[in-house]
Amino acid sequence: MVQPKTPLRVRGKARQSLVLESTVKLTVNILLAVVAASTLAKLVPYYRQQQAELDQLNQSILALEKERDGLWEAFSHNFDPEQSGRIMREQSGQEDPGRHPIVLIDPLQNSQP
Repeated sequence: MVQPKTPLRVRGKARQSLVLESTVKLTVNILLAVVAASTLAKLVPYYRQQQAELDQLNQSILALEKERDGLWEAFSHNFDPEQSGRIMREQSGQEDPGRHPIVLIDPLQNSQP
């Protein structure tokens, strides 16, 4: 039995369409890969810049936290109810009226020969 020639043509066209489809898919995928790579290449410097700014902000935050801790310590010291009287005397230069100063005199210096 002899096979007709038309199925060979159909097979050849099917193979050509398969090759064409594969070529188009490969071309589109390569194009997408190039676009993705160029986009990433543009984003890397931006990412590094953002990381540098973030590091700078973190350092600023640490410095401000240290300053805040110092201010909080000073605030706690100045508004401690147990120390308020002492702090008022330190800042005003006044003495407590209920307190009597003690003056020590060296007896050897006061004696006149």
